[in-house]
Parts: sequence; C-alpha cells; structure tokens
Amino acid sequence: MKFKLILAAIAAVGAMQVGIAYANHEMGHGEMFKEADTNKDGKVSIDEFKVQHEARMNEMFKKMDANGDGFIDEAERKAGHEKMEKNCKMGHKKMDGMHKKMDDATPAAK
Repeated sequence: MKFKLILAAIAAVGAMQVGIAYANHEMGHGEMFKEADTNKDGKVSIDEFKVQHEARMNEMFKKMDANGDGFIDEAERKAGHEKMEKNCKMGHKKMDGMHKKMDDATPAAK
C-alpha cells in the first residue's frame, strides 16, 4: 500500500513538473510532443507516451531520493514537495514578469 501511495505521489509530482516546464517555457510549445513522437509519424502512441512519462517519473524519483537508497522516506518526500512549491512559485513570478513586459510593450487601446 505504501508503495502505491509513493508511486502516486511521484506521478503527481512528475505531472506538476511537466506543467511547470510548460509554465516556464523550458520546452517550447510542441517540443514535448515532438520528443515523445519517437517514430516521427506525427502522432504519439500510448507506448511512446508511456516511455516519455516513465523516463520523467524515473528522473523525478531520482531527484526525490536524495540519499540514493532506492526509497523515498517522509523527509525526502517533504523536501521534494517544498522544492516543488518553491519552483512553482518562481515559475508563476517569472510568468507574471513576462506578462508585465508584454503589457508594457503593447500600445494602449484607444
């Protein structure tokens, strides 16, 4: 049961990281799609989707498993969650700054 909860937490964090990547424009629009479309047929199959997300999930697990023992304990989970919150807030601030620059550069409507 604990394993399922940890796996669900990792999946949720992974999904949020993907959202943060989009919010921060770390990957341009469509780049994640292109990356997932490994056979370059213009479509992402369930197998391609699984491979991409499993790779991201493994990467996230490694980041959260701070001591590298193959397990995420409560302290590591909490630290990972706090780091994710901080990154999310930074991403929102970055987006707010970008929107302000865009607003300042746009001529006022008459």
